[in-house]
Amino acid sequence: MLHPRAVRMFILVFAGSLGLCSALSAQDAAETGATPASANSVESPAPEPAVVASESIVETPPTPGVFAQIDGVFKTAVSAMEQVLFYRLLKTERTYAVYEQVAIYVRDQGSVDNFVRLRPVDAATVPADHETALSELTFPVVQMLAVRGELLPGHIIDGVQRTYRLGTLGARKVEYIQVKVPYVMSTIGDTERTLRNGMKFAYRETDQLFHRVEPKRGLLSDTFVLTDSELEELDAKHLLARRDPALADQPAYVQQEWVGGIPLVVAWLAAGGVFFTLYMRGFNFWGFSHAVNIVRGKYDNPDEAGEVTHFQALASALSATIGLGNIAGVTIAMAAGGPGAFFWMLVCGLFGMTTKFTECTLGQKYRTVKPDGTVLGGPMRYLYAGLAELKLPWLGMVLSFTFTVMCVLASFGGGNMYQANQAGSAMLQMLQQERLDDLAAITQEIRDTAAAGDALKVEELQSQRREKEQQLADYEGNFKLVYGVILAALVGVVIIGGIKRIGQAAEKIVPSMCLIYMAACLYIIAMHITQVPELVLQIFTEAFNGKAIGGGILGVLVIGVQRAAFSNEAGAGSAAIAHSAAKTEEPIREGCVALLGPFIDTIVVCSMTALVILITGAWDNSEWIVDKGLAGSALTVEAFRAEISWFPYVLGVAVTLFAYSTIISWSYYGERSWEVLFGPRSTGIYKALTVIAVFVGTIVNLGSVLDFSDMMILGMAFPNIAGVVLLAPLVRKDLLNYWTRYRAGEFKTFK
Repeated sequence: MLHPRAVRMFILVFAGSLGLCSALSAQDAAETGATPASANSVESPAPEPAVVASESIVETPPTPGVFAQIDGVFKTAVSAMEQVLFYRLLKTERTYAVYEQVAIYVRDQGSVDNFVRLRPVDAATVPADHETALSELTFPVVQMLAVRGELLPGHIIDGVQRTYRLGTLGARKVEYIQVKVPYVMSTIGDTERTLRNGMKFAYRETDQLFHRVEPKRGLLSDTFVLTDSELEELDAKHLLARRDPALADQPAYVQQEWVGGIPLVVAWLAAGGVFFTLYMRGFNFWGFSHAVNIVRGKYDNPDEAGEVTHFQALASALSATIGLGNIAGVTIAMAAGGPGAFFWMLVCGLFGMTTKFTECTLGQKYRTVKPDGTVLGGPMRYLYAGLAELKLPWLGMVLSFTFTVMCVLASFGGGNMYQANQAGSAMLQMLQQERLDDLAAITQEIRDTAAAGDALKVEELQSQRREKEQQLADYEGNFKLVYGVILAALVGVVIIGGIKRIGQAAEKIVPSMCLIYMAACLYIIAMHITQVPELVLQIFTEAFNGKAIGGGILGVLVIGVQRAAFSNEAGAGSAAIAHSAAKTEEPIREGCVALLGPFIDTIVVCSMTALVILITGAWDNSEWIVDKGLAGSALTVEAFRAEISWFPYVLGVAVTLFAYSTIISWSYYGERSWEVLFGPRSTGIYKALTVIAVFVGTIVNLGSVLDFSDMMILGMAFPNIAGVVLLAPLVRKDLLNYWTRYRAGEFKTFK
């Protein structure tokens, strides 16, 4: 039995501790201003690593509070899971060096004096108008440098992000800041070249030179190269970042990193898709038209066992996968790997169709229809019952239990709280757009004033900005409380009715949100219809261009496969829970319906986004990506805004619909898994916790707890695909039998 008393006690204790830590983590995040992170969230650049201030300064980070320590426990767990899930196969080692010029300024801890320069900068290499030429930095100038992005990150001290860091200088406790020298004209060898702080040079074996790594997509420049002797010349001037020379025999400025490769979880999902497609003889292609006929109700028999129609089951499953991944995932893939990466997203989507077919067929085959007509099905059922049928009951129990626990945890985090948080933020941005524009205008004025060198005016404008930010913060607090209550109530109304009400809601929401988003896409595409053939050709040609990214064709392929896997979740097993509730007595029939999911999610919706990104040039826009630091959905929004000024309002509505539909679908996944662990009489507790989680997720920012939950979503693929591969022969046998009867005309039609 899968849920003995000991197992129940273990899960209750673990779930209780998770809830406590979630609350504590949320409070800590609220105090420190942390922002949520998620596997499905928008990817942002990693924070810039701190530079060792000086050999005479020893850094002393502030002592973390109790909430930060608890969140740190989850952070450690996430880090450990990432090392497994994202362990890169076929990776290669690369040697590189980093140009770095930093000025160090110090003052005693707690002092309000000016910062005095500790480490001098060669005046001959510094622009004449640069503030680091000063021997002291006043507070207004420090603020101005912060605005201009010329300070390396400081510490969070007393819950506030500071511009300075803490350290000791001999016996003195000091505060110090690290000021980047943004650019210099330097003579290297016989050539004068412009160098920027943080510029990276990677070694290429073919010509034995260090090539500049471009900030976009990791391209290696063919024109900006350095020799070993030129690097030694820069190092002699203390212009290269250094590591501990005891770590290797090479010079201290030469560093190593691992590049390329494919994450283990992505390889696992991709390999599963290829295997199922080949093993099922390409059914995703020759069974496609039959799947469409099923969805439109041609074979819907109202007297068959189940809770929802084929279309409602498909809509419920799609509502859990169509979301921010479709808005941000394509942009992330193309910004990292170029247009060719989207080609591999399409390929992965096609293979994922057969994965969905196989797992959802099993969901129907081994489901349990209870006396009240409700259905319990999905990986937690077919992994246990199916493998028991193959005389592997203990393996089935282990895989089923592992999947079930992961699904419950994932349903509270990435499937609930993160969605609520992002929906609230998107709606808030839409309502505060005018205020945000005013704030942006003040920020731009600060930058212009800082560039002019008027430090006192910068301080005055900073005060105005803080006042405006406080107004925004007050409005945000009130809005999120109201929004959280409304969203939680709307979720509660639907999930209390179970999968029938979820299916009824999803069949209306999913088409609506897709139409809203796709209408904006089609409008932009229509305005640039003459460019479309050339852009489509670019997608296909760059997919096989070895120079498209630093990792060559493999690098582009990996990026595309990874984003597609995260977008359609084929192989995670979650969709099988929804499809198992469909009204049918033919498991293969519901598997046919399921294969349309990745097609709609990846082939249709993501293609629309890809064309918009190509038309607007967002994937290769240096001003947006490098200068403004935009990535993911923010870059997508900027692309749409360039063509449709009112698009942020559309996005606010679309994201809310995306999030709402995802929450109600994942609540069903979590409820079915909860029932397997704790029994059917406990599902009311899960529903109550789900509604509470929606409210909590809306009003607070969460940290590593949500990262942990998202690792659970990815982790579900391991037990699921392992079991489905073993059960695949049963599915193929049923498929061949079903298709023989279909071709013989044995199936009754109703439309």
